[in-house]
Amino acid sequence: MEGNKKNIAALLAEIESLKEELYESNSIVNAIKQGDVDALVVTSNGVPELYSLETADYTYRLLIEKFGQGALSISRNGLILYCNEHFAKLVGISSEKIIGTYLYEYFENPKQFTALIEALRYGITTHEIVFKYDSTEIVFPAYIALTDLEPSVEAIGIVVTDLTEKKKHEETLIRHHRDLEGKINELNKTNRNLEEFIHVISHDLKEPLRKIVMNTSRIDGSYFTDADTKAINVMKLSALRLNSLVDDLVQYSSHTAQEERTEINLETVISEVIEDFEIIISDKRASIKTGKLPIIKASRVQMRQLFSNLIANAIKYSKADTQPVIEIYQQENLNGEIPDQNSKFVHILIRDNGIGMETSHLLKIFTIFQRLHARNEYSGNGIGLAICKKIMENHSGNITVESTLNEGTIFNLYFPIL
Repeated sequence: MEGNKKNIAALLAEIESLKEELYESNSIVNAIKQGDVDALVVTSNGVPELYSLETADYTYRLLIEKFGQGALSISRNGLILYCNEHFAKLVGISSEKIIGTYLYEYFENPKQFTALIEALRYGITTHEIVFKYDSTEIVFPAYIALTDLEPSVEAIGIVVTDLTEKKKHEETLIRHHRDLEGKINELNKTNRNLEEFIHVISHDLKEPLRKIVMNTSRIDGSYFTDADTKAINVMKLSALRLNSLVDDLVQYSSHTAQEERTEINLETVISEVIEDFEIIISDKRASIKTGKLPIIKASRVQMRQLFSNLIANAIKYSKADTQPVIEIYQQENLNGEIPDQNSKFVHILIRDNGIGMETSHLLKIFTIFQRLHARNEYSGNGIGLAICKKIMENHSGNITVESTLNEGTIFNLYFPIL
């Protein structure tokens, strides 16, 4: 009987011992789960062994420390419970000194902290804040994002992004924009002054020129020698050329302004230009062939001037012994492309069989007053193609030229598809 009692007592003692071991094991497991344990000491055959635990919490902490932005956790009253090294560098003091202080101490306006916490209740989590820490005299703008960590943790997580470089770029961009606006205003003022100047000069020059031309025509040349007659003719031709130059200058300056755009049928415009040139076309026995042409949004006045100059140019520089043939048509591919540009364009070609030009001259012809021939060979002031270039620029388009000496010339017009 006594033996049974001893066995029962031994079993009960063993059960209690096992309970204690189980409790201890459960406690360790719970501590590991909660991240409270970084290492375990296990005794095996009387020899203690250390086992390090790389928990998820450790990985998280490592990530936050390596983060390229400031990271903090704070209590609801702003007490800083943790901050990473990046935030410490931003404010210029060690993380050990930051922990235990209040976040609003680093704000230029501490009163903003209350508004941030209040906004968090309504789901507004991002703000721009200026950080200013007096002891280090560091000031920087930042983007701050708040995350409520409750109920898991009674804290608020904060990420701080330094906006110093971004603000510098924005300020530089704004400054450049203002400078550009100032230069545009100066340019517009200069253009207005130039237009006024040209119109004044036009008025002041054309009246005396008109009188010179009129009075030289009235002079009785019966008493003149051949030399006198030649001198009078030179004077008259010079006055007419100067009068033409004044008209061309006024016309060139008039294309600076942007006129209202309407839908223009290019077939109609070219028909009107051909009608205007009826006499010279007949005299030169020129043949003008037009293909199907598009409707574009443009200035009607400028389109007439554009095709008038190009057709007149093709007739003027035709071969003496060959009938001038001028072809105007749209490139079959509607979505023509200008080299080095991504936009889509309508491509119109004006092709002639005239005298053509050397390759070295192709870049010069759109320059104002640029002449490739002597005045006694071909008339004009070298403004017509410069006007064409300006008209195309006014319409956000482009004009290019291809030519072969003694074979002919092609002008390419590119109008943007709006």
